[in-house]
Amino acid sequence: MLHTATMHEGWTDARPEGSGYDSQTIRRLDDHYAELIGKGTIQGASYLLSRKGKVFAHRSMGKLRETDGSPDLLPDSIRKVYSITKVITAVAIHQLIDRGRLYLMQQVSTLLPEFDTDKHRGITVFHLLTHTSGLRGDPGFYNEPNGYPWFEWAVRELKKQGSDIGWVKALLSGPLQNMPGKEWIYSTSAYALLGEIISKVSGKPYEQYIQDEILSPLGMTHSFFHVPESFRDNVCCTGPWEAEQLYNPREAQADAPPQAGNGMYSTLDDLWKFGQMMLGGGEWGGSRILSKRAVELQTSNVLNGVAHNGWGSTQRDYKFGLGWSLEHYDLCSKGTFSHEGHGHSGLYVDPAEELVFVFFVPGDKGFTNESVLTPRAIVWSGLL
Repeated sequence: MLHTATMHEGWTDARPEGSGYDSQTIRRLDDHYAELIGKGTIQGASYLLSRKGKVFAHRSMGKLRETDGSPDLLPDSIRKVYSITKVITAVAIHQLIDRGRLYLMQQVSTLLPEFDTDKHRGITVFHLLTHTSGLRGDPGFYNEPNGYPWFEWAVRELKKQGSDIGWVKALLSGPLQNMPGKEWIYSTSAYALLGEIISKVSGKPYEQYIQDEILSPLGMTHSFFHVPESFRDNVCCTGPWEAEQLYNPREAQADAPPQAGNGMYSTLDDLWKFGQMMLGGGEWGGSRILSKRAVELQTSNVLNGVAHNGWGSTQRDYKFGLGWSLEHYDLCSKGTFSHEGHGHSGLYVDPAEELVFVFFVPGDKGFTNESVLTPRAIVWSGLL
């Protein structure tokens, strides 16, 4: 198949066969992405593949923006990675556990006084990390036709109306959707609360803590919560609302929810460094971010008999780590852990094969199996 989109090559430090990988599989992956771009399923595609710490594929095709005349999506283009932010937050929480500032089963009410009610006192840090707090899930989690608005929008609306209710109380309003520990309910707002815990315990704003303790030590120099003006023209956007967020960001307010569930921008290269840190037992490039035991616990199943009834699922014994999805199906090795982000992006780490796969497949059609699940199968099929 002939590529209809220009292919761009990023840096690599190994050849595929030298990394135990079939180079023809990379061609199949490129052809698959080119076909999706040609059909309009996605706007562009970029990815990075490494094995045993060596990058052997780092490529991009398609467009940076959805507008006519857009420049190309490049291997070093920046993309908002949305929910991949959650694993950054989860690692920060475990840093504080490693340092004796928190403990996993600690009641959130001992950290955030708004939780000191009969309804919320049983919720722990563990519950927030594992989406089992019983708090309201993300809009559309139950495929409801008319879901509640995103919590950030609801909080801003309350402020417009002159309400003095704090954003934490706003998140806790209404009934729990289930008792803590009983059901996996995907909740970005729970991660905003974890961001607030990080701020309270560390004495720094969440975003500053992440910069000081994770991004800077790992050399993630192109990861931001507020993209500097000089970098904005290199950010991939899929619609006017993303461009509006980028070029006209809201001023940071002390009483606003932390962007701990969906707010980070990053690059393939930076996310790869974070994945290599996890693959390396908490250390990369001479910087130790987490203890080896923390990594082991974060990436092991910590749930038992917990239901997952969201997005059309009817699982009765869902498997999940402390912030990480566990992929024990497809061609992925048992023990593979990952997280994906809206829009769409992904970070996959396979310890058995020492493989890291990072991808951006931006588009305005949301999640599609052929842009996420099919490429994953192609990638793992190339292992020799």
